Amino acid sequence: MRKFIFIFTITLLVITFFSACKKDNESMQTNRNNNISSNSEHQYTDYEWEVYYKLQSFKQKQNSNMRGNDPMTLDSARWYMETTFNVDEAYTDDTFRILQIDTTYYTLPLNIEGLVEFSDMNTMYNEMLSDMDSIEIIIANPDIFPVIGILEVVSNLPSEAYFSLTLGLGSYTGGPYVPIEEDDNWRWGNMKGHCDGSNFGESDAGQELINRLNNPLIAWSTPGSYIDLIQRGITYVEYPDVNNLNPDPDVGYMIYHEITNTSSWPCIEYDELDYYLDRLHEIIYTYDDEFLPNTTTLKGKRPSGLSFVPDMLTIYTPNGQNGSNYWWEHQFWVWYGTRVNLPPVGQQQ
Repeated sequence: MRKFIFIFTITLLVITFFSACKKDNESMQTNRNNNISSNSEHQYTDYEWEVYYKLQSFKQKQNSNMRGNDPMTLDSARWYMETTFNVDEAYTDDTFRILQIDTTYYTLPLNIEGLVEFSDMNTMYNEMLSDMDSIEIIIANPDIFPVIGILEVVSNLPSEAYFSLTLGLGSYTGGPYVPIEEDDNWRWGNMKGHCDGSNFGESDAGQELINRLNNPLIAWSTPGSYIDLIQRGITYVEYPDVNNLNPDPDVGYMIYHEITNTSSWPCIEYDELDYYLDRLHEIIYTYDDEFLPNTTTLKGKRPSGLSFVPDMLTIYTPNGQNGSNYWWEHQFWVWYGTRVNLPPVGQQQ
């Protein structure tokens, strides 16, 4: 009799479990249909649905009693936290411009196997949200909102990992590249100002370039979020001036790199600046498996299927001495991501 009761109980539990799963699947399918109905102008891609269901499954697992029995790898934890943050908190639906970038840091414990427990990941994610709210309160501008969050592993020890979250805050705006005028003659970098000595400490040639390349006109203007973020570097060595078009005959590259016999800060004149702007635009937007316009040997930096993340392009302007010569250069760091249009997972039931 006890054996019969035991078998009956197990059978009932199995039936209940599969019934619940069926209801969950039906609910998810209903949500999917409702989302399509409420947003008929946007047809979700297969990859968007794949990401959405991953996040939905992750959210359900977080809320279940089974979450502690299945820890995940550090890389998976990073992806889920970053992707959930960008889908739920950094959704934009129009042309935007990033106005402020803040970085916060976190510690995530690892278990004895080097894996991440759900409870620890939830704690860190809630800290990310709390810090974001605190930053928004300090800014006290209702028109500024999160545009992107880039979560990176800074270091990884056997018992814990350290993360940095780079948060881009912006507002909706628009406008084309600011034209380069004949008086746009700037020192190479380090905020050295115009070549005539004006605007010292305010700008330089490098800043003028990234300010234009980060202009909202080339920001993604359709609704969505950035996920699967990847950074790429751009240096002069990779891009020689194969067509000999640089207005400065002393620079043989598409990216600024000059060798001089004096330590005086070099000047990049307006026509040179215009040349570098055009070449950088091509490098940033051309895919890494395609040749740059008018070349047969040089390829772009854009990973296949990814989009340039505007306002996150940064520049480094080092200089130094080699023997009796002095050198000056520009180095760029650009972020790319997959643009997806998903309903916030945190609002789904």
